[in-house]
Amino acid sequence: MDTVGQLQALFGQIPYAYQVRTAEALLGGKSVILRAPTGAGKTEAALGPFLLARRQKSPDFPLRCIIASPMRTLAKDLFERANRAAPDLTVKLHTGEDPADPLLEADIIITTYDQLLSNYLHVPYSQSRRSRNIGAGGVVASYVVLDEFHLFDPQRAFRTTLEMARALEGVTPFLFMTATMSEHLTQKLAATVGAEFVIPTESELATMQSQQKSRRIRRVEALLTAEAVADAHERRSIAIANTVDRVQTLYADLQRLKREGHPKLKETELVMLHSRYFPTHRNAHEVKLKALLGRESEKNVILVASQAVEVGIDISSEQLHTELCPANALLQRAGRNARYAGEHGIVSVYDLPEKDGKRDVLPYKGQEDVLEATWEALTQLPDEITPEAEANLIDHVHTAGDEANWQSYEGSRNSTLRDKMVQAFGGEISARTDLIRDIQNVSVLMVRPNADLSTWAEVNRYERLGVTWVNFAALEDNRKTKGLEHDFEENWLVKVPYEIEPEREAGEKRQPTRLGWKPVTTPQELHAQPLVLVNPKFVFYSRTEGFRWDAPEGGSLGVKPDVIPEAHEPRPTGEGGDYWYVYETYEEHIMRVLQAAEKHAKDVWHICSKADKKFDLPDGTTSLAVKAAIAAHDIGKLSEGWQRWTRGWQALQVAKYGQQTLWDGKSVAKAQAAGEYCAHTDYHPTHDKEQNKALDKGGKRPPHAGESAAVLSQTLDNYLMDLLGEEKGLSVLQGICGAVARHHGANATGETGAWKLDDGAAKAAAEVFRAISGISLEEARLKELQHKGVEAVSEPDMPSACNPLAWLVYTLASRALRLGDTRSFEDVRLKEAVS
Repeated sequence: MDTVGQLQALFGQIPYAYQVRTAEALLGGKSVILRAPTGAGKTEAALGPFLLARRQKSPDFPLRCIIASPMRTLAKDLFERANRAAPDLTVKLHTGEDPADPLLEADIIITTYDQLLSNYLHVPYSQSRRSRNIGAGGVVASYVVLDEFHLFDPQRAFRTTLEMARALEGVTPFLFMTATMSEHLTQKLAATVGAEFVIPTESELATMQSQQKSRRIRRVEALLTAEAVADAHERRSIAIANTVDRVQTLYADLQRLKREGHPKLKETELVMLHSRYFPTHRNAHEVKLKALLGRESEKNVILVASQAVEVGIDISSEQLHTELCPANALLQRAGRNARYAGEHGIVSVYDLPEKDGKRDVLPYKGQEDVLEATWEALTQLPDEITPEAEANLIDHVHTAGDEANWQSYEGSRNSTLRDKMVQAFGGEISARTDLIRDIQNVSVLMVRPNADLSTWAEVNRYERLGVTWVNFAALEDNRKTKGLEHDFEENWLVKVPYEIEPEREAGEKRQPTRLGWKPVTTPQELHAQPLVLVNPKFVFYSRTEGFRWDAPEGGSLGVKPDVIPEAHEPRPTGEGGDYWYVYETYEEHIMRVLQAAEKHAKDVWHICSKADKKFDLPDGTTSLAVKAAIAAHDIGKLSEGWQRWTRGWQALQVAKYGQQTLWDGKSVAKAQAAGEYCAHTDYHPTHDKEQNKALDKGGKRPPHAGESAAVLSQTLDNYLMDLLGEEKGLSVLQGICGAVARHHGANATGETGAWKLDDGAAKAAAEVFRAISGISLEEARLKELQHKGVEAVSEPDMPSACNPLAWLVYTLASRALRLGDTRSFEDVRLKEAVS
């Protein structure tokens, strides 16, 4: 079956020619820049090649699709459409408000560009810092769709995404989708990232039923008011303001007009949508909106909304009123007017209110010239808007700014932008603001009394709502209005989280990162904070109006607990919990980690051959690097100190439990045999905690991650340099050793003290490494290290983002190793439970 037939079988209709061209380019190994108008089927164009590759078991196309949008609302709609298109695959929605897939493991992930880029940059939101090197490999090993790319922050996310696409060219296929990007910028983008440019022809557009409609756009020399909306209302109207505060004010004014008896509002239902709702409540609003303003509706309704409806919600209107915004955003908003075939609509564009004598341009700070150009261009539009007129408007308004931004981007690539990205890759969270989004886009937590917020796992159970900034002054005023004195127990205003690394108990038993919550007393303490906890006493929230810093007319401050959604079921965070173990030899553990990595990190193995081609490496090199990291990650456990501790512990367990069955219901404590090396002891945090403390008084088990990397760097270096040459060989070694040194925490430096391998450990390490990787460590050097000891490492040669090969190996190996290590014992338990 050819591509046309395969796509038709997938979606139940004959594909458009541009959808076929898109699929063939992507499946042929190219990235694509796709420009097509609203309603032309871009979502099917994006999912089609991925679903075909999955069905055909393509060896060259990634196993995961990540679709990143500029807005949460669009992400929600894409999530629903992806579920319908791929019912046999795992589809998850992952946003700041709903972090359902922090390790990026689903088959199809719908997310926002904030989440995508923060994971790629090793500074993910809502995860502990020590887990930050897991998600990046998930991005690299995916097919990445960038929806409505023209709406990405032009001076931040846009540039960071370009750098990502350039760095991953040849490994990660990208699809840039836009309805309204200038011809100039589209051509520049395609040339820069090595992508093919696809656009529907005029004849193709003429055959699309969705394009058979008419629409006028007119400029109104006035501000957007409730009176203007009400006077023009027929049956379905939408009014869009640029800020949530003005949305809420406009909605309140319409309610007032209705109470006062405005003749066009007597039978009209008023509804509102913006970004400041809990997801549960916003989802209910969106479902209602689709019924009120959807294709088949005959309802009489006015929707007041923020730019949250620019994309993603399948609704339409006869009259659409909007405040001035950039031309590309304006055409997105216009897509909610006369959306369906056969409809006729009017879009009225109003000027912006002034603040301090100038237009209040938020949230389009820095785009003042674009707003003015859009305002002037509105007088030159034809009576009826056509795709050609839309393209001309975009080119007229945005080309000059696009070229200036592009030149600025090129000028900053090798200086400011590079430096900021290196800082982020190194774990500098503050770099997010410069690389992703200027407006903070803060996620607000409000929880019921006595909610557990002690770990990321617990925090991720609670819904959040989005705000652009925390109005600390309003909170202070609200506290004073209620006559309450500030304190840290009950009358605090805002808290921010900070991580508390748990004390190491029982050696390397996994403990989740603990969270503390620090009360904030000044606005400066909120800088670059992506997540805040707000005291419900001092704000307003209702299911209808959403979140406000002040109370509306007739409302009162304070959010009742039953208005706040209940906690979700526990979700993954990227950290292993504090769970029990049964005795596991070194060889058993390494083999199980490999098996778990092959199962849970299939995405990494699948992409390894493309990494080989990108860097002109012999076939199998990247796969070998991943296996080497797994095979060597626990060599440090073969130390005298570790094995002395485990022998002592197991002797205590045998004395304590005898032949009594352990906590898994089937195992019996066993003594560590002579010549046997232990990776995990019998341990349960509830039953054995006190015993562990007592034994630790004689000396805790020593660390092992950096120690493992130290041995590997001295016993694999010559092999890799002989295979790849000195430069590439050392780069690959850096990547492997970085993954090993940081397999328990991404912040590990790799520094170690001097230590000694246990007697006979060199042989055990060599045998296990050979069994896993198929190659040999330098055994003479390994024996020398056992005989003389391993020297302290004060300046380890860790991978740097400035070395593309080392960094890619590190990123992929870290994901496979950490997922395998975390899941290996879980898989053993599951297998035993099934059997």
